[in-house]
Amino acid sequence: MIRKLLNLLAVLTMPFYLATANAQDYPSKTIRIVIPFPAGGSTDFLARLLAERLQESTGQSVLVDNRPGGNYIIAAEAVAKAPPDGYTLFLAVDAAMSINQLLYSKLSYSPERDFVPISQVGGQPLFIVASDKAPAKTFKDLLAYAKTNPGKLSYGTSSQIHMLAGEKIKIDTPVQIVNIPFKGSPPMLQALLTSEIDFSITAITPYANFVKQGKLQALAVTSPTRAVMLPDTPTVRELGFPELEFGNWFGLYAPAGTSKSIVDRLNAEVRKALADPVAKQKLINAGFDPASSTPEHLQSLIKADLARFGSIIKNAGLKIN
Repeated sequence: MIRKLLNLLAVLTMPFYLATANAQDYPSKTIRIVIPFPAGGSTDFLARLLAERLQESTGQSVLVDNRPGGNYIIAAEAVAKAPPDGYTLFLAVDAAMSINQLLYSKLSYSPERDFVPISQVGGQPLFIVASDKAPAKTFKDLLAYAKTNPGKLSYGTSSQIHMLAGEKIKIDTPVQIVNIPFKGSPPMLQALLTSEIDFSITAITPYANFVKQGKLQALAVTSPTRAVMLPDTPTVRELGFPELEFGNWFGLYAPAGTSKSIVDRLNAEVRKALADPVAKQKLINAGFDPASSTPEHLQSLIKADLARFGSIIKNAGLKIN
């Protein structure tokens, strides 16, 4: 009887010892961070800085794997199908985990079923920036022009959240402005510099540099407080449009089935990396708001997005089949 009890106890405690062993042995080989953007952009900068810090603290190589295209689906699928061993991670932008669920009637992956959250990594406000030949010098004047000249103003977007921010402007103000979608920030920036479009809703970098050079006009930032890179640019809340506060968030995920011990280890490593003063300042200088979190908080961001963006998408009548 005692032998049977000891055997039963061994079986019951085996998962605990295996999990502990996994945490102690991890990582023992190269970690890959998949991102849904090409090299050279702001998200790529975020991923490479995080990879550098993780490599220093774990003693293992950490590589960034750029998988752009397909509205983040290509990158998401690559991680969802990877072994749940902690060696393939997904640095996701919010739209990949929330907005895609709302826009696609059939999505090839499930953020809840196929991924386990690790930690938020940071946030980034949006930026409303105009051509130097736009018919207004302030955001309020631009809206006033749009109201008296319906359909004449064009604005560029290069991501889903930028598009939804534009739809929110059209719903709330209301104005008739024409969205010109771009496949990336570089061609949209060029169109703005040549005045092919009147204004853009985008990320702060690299547009802030052109504002400082006098080639573009900064109209507003969508964060609750002014951006460090553009301290003279008002927030939408200051201008009387608090409902237009938007921002991207970025989170680190692992494939579903990854052990809690590995998730906990990665969460601790991300917190350590983002607490580093040098890394933190580099991210702030690049337009990010560094922010780590619990896995539960990261998951709550998806729920908040589904509620907010679901309403915008429904009112705008948007859907991708």
